[in-house]
Amino acid sequence: MLCRLYIVELEIGCGRLKGENNEALMSLLGPDFALINPKRVCGSLHLSQAAHLADKAHEGKYNFTKDRSTELLLYLTAQRQISRAIEVAGIKPGFGAVAWVSFSRVPDKLSDLVEPDESVISHLDFDYSSLGLEKGLLDKLSFEEKQKIVMTRTAALPVQSR
Repeated sequence: MLCRLYIVELEIGCGRLKGENNEALMSLLGPDFALINPKRVCGSLHLSQAAHLADKAHEGKYNFTKDRSTELLLYLTAQRQISRAIEVAGIKPGFGAVAWVSFSRVPDKLSDLVEPDESVISHLDFDYSSLGLEKGLLDKLSFEEKQKIVMTRTAALPVQSR
């Protein structure tokens, strides 16, 4: 029996678009490279966790999707429906900033299109309304408490009942 070992070079990043060439950016999308709406990322820890969970799901063969990039969107949004996850966290033409995850080699063209900027995935810009909590409660919670809720929902995806 032939056994193959695949080592995935996981890398995350984010930044602002250098120009308005969204078509060139969108052409980079692929099974192992995801582009994400940065407003749906609650900091680099959230993006990192979703990427690692998506990768582990594929390694462990309990993935929901064929591609790691799509699996990432499910974990990031804590959605089980692919079309909903893409709608919520995918990028659309006209975005000025982007988050990204590479499960293999980062496309060479990315550095021509995106200027690195960690601030675009700040928890301050995250849409906490997606947590389904009342605004009054959200206002009372600290960032750490909100982040724990986000991270728990991200991690709980594979154990949710279907």
